[in-house]
Amino acid sequence: MTVSSLERGSAVELASGSMGDRTRRTRHARGLFAGISSNYDTPAKLFGLFQYRRWHRELVSRLAPHTPSLVLDMCTGTGAVAEELLRQTDSRIVAADLTRSMLKAASERPGLRSPRVSFIETDAQSPGLADGSFDAVVFTYLLRYVEDVPTVLSQLGRLLRPGGVMASLEFAIPNGAWHPLWLLHTRVVLPLGLRAVSRGWGEVGGFLGPSISEFYRRWPPDRLEEAWREAGFGDVSTSRLSLGGAAITTGTRL
Repeated sequence: MTVSSLERGSAVELASGSMGDRTRRTRHARGLFAGISSNYDTPAKLFGLFQYRRWHRELVSRLAPHTPSLVLDMCTGTGAVAEELLRQTDSRIVAADLTRSMLKAASERPGLRSPRVSFIETDAQSPGLADGSFDAVVFTYLLRYVEDVPTVLSQLGRLLRPGGVMASLEFAIPNGAWHPLWLLHTRVVLPLGLRAVSRGWGEVGGFLGPSISEFYRRWPPDRLEEAWREAGFGDVSTSRLSLGGAAITTGTRL
């Protein structure tokens, strides 16, 4: 794998291997996010009903008690979770993404101007990083964009030392009375509102809601937790946030 020229620090010196072939979902994700990298944060906060920061705090709080020395932030995007890692931990952070323009935006984020942060361009499906390199792995909104969920969980798991912790954040589907409101938000408000922001955001707005529904048809929570266990994780648990609109899953590498 080629280390991005955006690299800072020495944490990514452990990287080696090849990027691997791009799948259909990977190519789609790269194209989708390349079109919104220059103005990602504000629309994401607005149409996420200002819950993103809270979700990121909760996600990182699952790692902080483990005092990890080196953390991989896969799918870092513009670096919001990496910034929260800097706030809550003393860890060194490798911020990774497959979209170069997103990594560039992350590298220019004021809150990430730290020698503890390095940047690397790679794909979660074939990360090309050494086994057992990290004390913790965190990823956000990843699994909807990959072809083979079990393989990706195994690939990320092998990067952890035994006893290392992995945590993920993903959109979820509320139950009960909140479900019709979620459908209204994801099928009407998001497509119309984001279309007004830009063409790229309009594509995201039309894709997001159906992609969440399709993912949970394939991977309901109990089946997804079982996939984590089959990938070599114990103590797997999932908690819901924001009336069920988001889910954090954690597990410990056996």
